[in-house]
Amino acid sequence: MESEARYAWVGAGLLGLVVLLAAGIFWLSGGHDDTDSDNFLVYFEQQSLEGLQINSDVRMQGIKVGKVADYAIMPGEAKRVKVTLQVDARTPILEGVQAVVTRNLVTGLAAIDLDNLADGGPPLTSVPEGERYPVIEEGVPQLAKVASTLEGLGLSGQDTLDRMNQLLSDQNQRAIAGILQNLEGVTGQLNASLPQLAATLASAKEAADKLDALAEETQLAIRDSRGRIDRVATEAETTLAAGRDTLTALNGEVRKTTGQFRRTADLTIQEIQTTAQTLRQAGDALQNAGLSLADPGRVLYGPSKAQLGPGEKK
Repeated sequence: MESEARYAWVGAGLLGLVVLLAAGIFWLSGGHDDTDSDNFLVYFEQQSLEGLQINSDVRMQGIKVGKVADYAIMPGEAKRVKVTLQVDARTPILEGVQAVVTRNLVTGLAAIDLDNLADGGPPLTSVPEGERYPVIEEGVPQLAKVASTLEGLGLSGQDTLDRMNQLLSDQNQRAIAGILQNLEGVTGQLNASLPQLAATLASAKEAADKLDALAEETQLAIRDSRGRIDRVATEAETTLAAGRDTLTALNGEVRKTTGQFRRTADLTIQEIQTTAQTLRQAGDALQNAGLSLADPGRVLYGPSKAQLGPGEKK
């Protein structure tokens, strides 16, 4: 009986250990976590997913905020992989967020880091047509940026080396040697002509001094001429003012003379008309006198009986 009781206790202990082991495994696998979560999709094309697997960590700012729920290689697009992320609902997933694959260099295990924009934005909730969950954009890993920069530097360095090799080619070296020889000849000629150059510079300095003196004299003459011109302008202005006054007075006199002449002309015309009228009357009188002298009998005896008087009719 004691042996059977002992075996029963051993079996119960083993069963308890199994239950505790199952509970520990369940706890370690995250089964105890009953917090709400949101699902998102990421389409990876440019990054390697080596070391990424189901339940791989999804991190933000170095903190685990979720896990990889599923992944699938797109049919007909071998380089495009759709990864489903299960993220804690309390995690702020904003529009413009990017997903980057990071890898532990020791273990080789990969994780996905989520990086929001610095200026933030509204939460990412819109679901594209034909998708089940919102889609997060694929980002560029920092190592890829560094590698791209190093590649660019390498290409620039290679281009610089090619240009240096081209510059130091045999043909260019001969050309540079010729240029140096020509420069040496020019330097010798320049040394030989230094005395003449010094004399030329001295002559130029002397000519410049003379030009400065001439400029000062010219400036003085211009100032003197300006004063004279100002005086002449003043006198001319005075003369013009006097001439203007004279013309004004002369204009008044001319107007007066014109009025007097007009009045004299009117009187003269009236006198001429009166004289003409008097002459006309004198002519009529002379004409009548001439008619009377042409018939003296009529003057002496009067008109004949046969001649009708004024107002008489035959």
